[in-house]
Amino acid sequence: MMLHIDEQTRIEDPRVYGADVVNDLRNLLTAGGLAQRDPHRENFYELGNSAHTFYIYISPTNGNVILLAKWVTSTKVACLPAAQVAA
Repeated sequence: MMLHIDEQTRIEDPRVYGADVVNDLRNLLTAGGLAQRDPHRENFYELGNSAHTFYIYISPTNGNVILLAKWVTSTKVACLPAAQVAA
């Protein structure tokens, strides 16, 4: 499913990921991000780009987006070689 917001939609950042992360999420959502609905929770979605995956909640009452979690999408960035971990 595609999620799309306008630029005036409020994005809340309760975990304080910072302005750069919020802007990345806003850019993804204004362009129309491919999302997966959380099958266990109403109005919760996972979406991402080549660098990050975002877990968000969209309020059905006011349309605000709440950024709940973010993690690295690329395993190349997330994983270190075993030699570096053991050192």
